[in-house]
Amino acid sequence: MGSCIFIFFLYTTKVKAKSVLELGSGPALVGIAAALLGAKEVIISDLEYTLPLMRNNVNLNKDTIECERIECMQLDWFDPPFIDTLSTSINFPEVMIIADCVWVEQLVNPLMDTVDKLCHDNTEVIVTYQRRGKGAHDLFMERLHGIFSKIENVDTMECCGLDKPESISLFLCRR
Repeated sequence: MGSCIFIFFLYTTKVKAKSVLELGSGPALVGIAAALLGAKEVIISDLEYTLPLMRNNVNLNKDTIECERIECMQLDWFDPPFIDTLSTSINFPEVMIIADCVWVEQLVNPLMDTVDKLCHDNTEVIVTYQRRGKGAHDLFMERLHGIFSKIENVDTMECCGLDKPESISLFLCRR
């Protein structure tokens, strides 16, 4: 997870002054980073059991967060909400972040169904991805290409000055 998060930190111009939704946030590190890096609004989401840790981490950083709004919310990929229930100030996230959420094949379809449901035509999706198993990788790539018509495999050396292992990728996706 650390390498994928580090790549995101280096690719932050995409979140400045934007409404951001992070899926599978865990401890909220990437969502907090988006807020610190100038996002207008950040919704950090994961399963219910992660909410206390996410909220605690947001509270620990509240004095340095200057975005208009940062919220932690429960979001289960097996039962994703409709976008209008996310209570964002706009109808859809301008940027969706998926940071190292693909590790087992069983979670790929629920994750990608959630992405498809919550992503608008104008949403930019930043995916940091570490290849782990063949089944999960093949299904993830199939679903990614099925949802998005534009998938840029970002050259991290060119954009960020970061040489990374072949197993780690940074994608910028649009419909």
